[in-house]
Amino acid sequence: MLEKFYQLFNPQTIIYVGGLGLLLGIVFAETGLLIGVIFPGDSLLFTTGLLTAGQVIDLPVGVVIGGISAAAFLGDQSGYWIGWRTGRTLFRRPRSLLFRPEYVEATRRFYHRYGAWVLVVGKFLPVIRTFAPLLAGVIQMPYWKYLGVSLTGAILWPAVLVSAGYFLGGVAWVQAYYEWIILGMVVLTTGPVLWRIFQSRLPTKVSV
Repeated sequence: MLEKFYQLFNPQTIIYVGGLGLLLGIVFAETGLLIGVIFPGDSLLFTTGLLTAGQVIDLPVGVVIGGISAAAFLGDQSGYWIGWRTGRTLFRRPRSLLFRPEYVEATRRFYHRYGAWVLVVGKFLPVIRTFAPLLAGVIQMPYWKYLGVSLTGAILWPAVLVSAGYFLGGVAWVQAYYEWIILGMVVLTTGPVLWRIFQSRLPTKVSV
């Protein structure tokens, strides 16, 4: 069962089976829909760079980055307007497979720390990149301000990760240790979010 789950969400499997179309759909979902929280965004973009270098994706790397940026930007806009229309009721919904109150609290903490720039920083953090646009809509962040940071994040995220995979694609040890590199990326990007979620579940101290 665990092996089937791994194969289903393995970045290479996603790209080989669904191509660029499925990749762009996942990027849109990760930034614009709650279901996107389950997808391996960072490792998927890095793997996209590797496979573009290996001509599995037979397009110029600039075109690939541009397509992913567009999908991420459109996903951001979808998330923002969903949050705007549903308001705070969205975050009062019952716990489910895809929704956890801790996700919301972790996102709130990142907003408190980074302000609107969480839409840039959060692109490199699982969970945060899914919930940050929704929360921006809920708090009705001025749309002109939202557009600027949203566009910046949508460009930087694939530019950094796809380019890293593309330029490392010809390095032999990267191919040999691909699984370990992906695991390391998951640990590095998920660690801060898990810590925030852990903090959000601790009882709040009441000062007397």
